[in-house]
Amino acid sequence: MQRTIEDITTELIRLPKKDRLEIARFLLFLDNRSSDTNDTDAAWEQEISDRVLAVNEGTAIGLDYDEAMKKIDERFAS
Repeated sequence: MQRTIEDITTELIRLPKKDRLEIARFLLFLDNRSSDTNDTDAAWEQEISDRVLAVNEGTAIGLDYDEAMKKIDERFAS
């Protein structure tokens, strides 16, 4: 049986923050693999590093999953 995006998302939410950030980094890498994205890759790499550091230092400001999904739904409602 194929898992749904909702199933995968639910599983990902249960992971530690550091693991979730690493997965985000990997997915961003997949989307930016073209040869002309060196500057973009460097910028994303720095952004991700900054965010991982903030999580590790306890200075990151998180958002509850349900609240985040509500904001996304409101923003992209047709």
